[in-house]
Amino acid sequence: MQLLQLNKRRGLLSALLIAACLVFAVPASAAETNYIVKYRDGGGAPFEVVSEAEMLRLRDAGLLEWYEPDRVLTLLEGEAPTFYTEDKWDLTLINAEPAFRMGALGEGVKVGVLDSGVNPVPCLAGKLLPGQNYLTGEKEDNTADNYGHGTLVAALIAGKSEDGFLGAAPGAEIVPLKITDGKGLMVSTVCRAIYGGVDDYGCRVLNLSFGIREDSRALREAVAHAAEQDVVVVSAVGNSGTASRLYPAEYENTIGVGAVDKDGNVYYHSNHNGSVFLTAPGAKVRTAGHRGGYTTATGTSFSVPLVSAAAAVLRGLDPRLTADEIAAILKDTARDAGDAGWDEYYGWGVLDLGKSAAAARERSRQDLPCMFTSAASIRNDSGTDVTATYLLAAYDKDGTCLGVKSRTFPLPAGQTVQVEAPEENSFYGQFVYETATGRPLALARKSLE
Repeated sequence: MQLLQLNKRRGLLSALLIAACLVFAVPASAAETNYIVKYRDGGGAPFEVVSEAEMLRLRDAGLLEWYEPDRVLTLLEGEAPTFYTEDKWDLTLINAEPAFRMGALGEGVKVGVLDSGVNPVPCLAGKLLPGQNYLTGEKEDNTADNYGHGTLVAALIAGKSEDGFLGAAPGAEIVPLKITDGKGLMVSTVCRAIYGGVDDYGCRVLNLSFGIREDSRALREAVAHAAEQDVVVVSAVGNSGTASRLYPAEYENTIGVGAVDKDGNVYYHSNHNGSVFLTAPGAKVRTAGHRGGYTTATGTSFSVPLVSAAAAVLRGLDPRLTADEIAAILKDTARDAGDAGWDEYYGWGVLDLGKSAAAARERSRQDLPCMFTSAASIRNDSGTDVTATYLLAAYDKDGTCLGVKSRTFPLPAGQTVQVEAPEENSFYGQFVYETATGRPLALARKSLE
């Protein structure tokens, strides 16, 4: 039986203070301008990068559908906090505990983190899948985070350690897609990583903790491609504290995320405009440092991973949910704040992971083929053989999940299988999923409401 630790022991840890939403700006000059081009006949690729002379030749020959400069982008740091929090208040604010209680952890869902790379810090042990470094232009697996942004983001999504640190989807898997070393990057690099994350690595959620101030045809088409493949795309709305808009958060097929503080108030540097779909904690949130230990981080860069994690949790609960359905659940279950309904500061409200997970679980309950016939027996009432995964979660008296035991087994049509029962007088939850798809097979049983 595999034990997934979810204890909340807290320790006072030294903090490296980093705060940033990766917001990109155009420098005053560049040595040479290349162009992103798209051929009229498709050319077998979504875009190509060519020199200005080649672009002019192709344009004059009538071979291009569109072209745009491959602009140089630089990173604008956010305001660094002056102290760090000693607990994970962000999980309390987004009501994560009910999701953890029901075993909704984002198990097996691949989240692509387009960022500065991800280091294999302790809380991400076993969570990092092979990724790619898109800075070199050639495929390679060196996705180390020397800058210290992507690791912080990834830990907020899928971190899990013995000292009680948790991300909001501790069962999810991280695919590091390195697009920057902290010194800048190109629009084309971001686009390659989006296509690669979707087509090459099978990511079901993309975390984009960055933005660009000018719209880009290439970026818009890359995000549209992800949406067409039913990938949830989550992006930062920006840290200038103004109504200025960033892309891709501005695109309709992207979930734009703003930041709130520990009191649930909009972080004063969080942008406010029509692109704000949800808000989530993003001011002095505790996360893992890229060189080990823990730190705090501030900015919409760090509210985005909590929403990406929520999308992973919903996909883990019911893989049949589409990206649009996931967005609708997040919207409908958000805790309203600010003006009633949607407003430009909070969007539809503050992320409520517990309510989102409960809503997704309720949707998945329809026409379930199996049932618990006792605390230790599951019967398949359908006419189809299935391979099932049984989860037995244990809780302490305060409702904190202590661990989850799992077992995978064949469950033939019409047959009953014996499973491990909860200990007498224990607090527990029992869950059964179809192994191949993660689809719930039976109504969960639990001793906690």
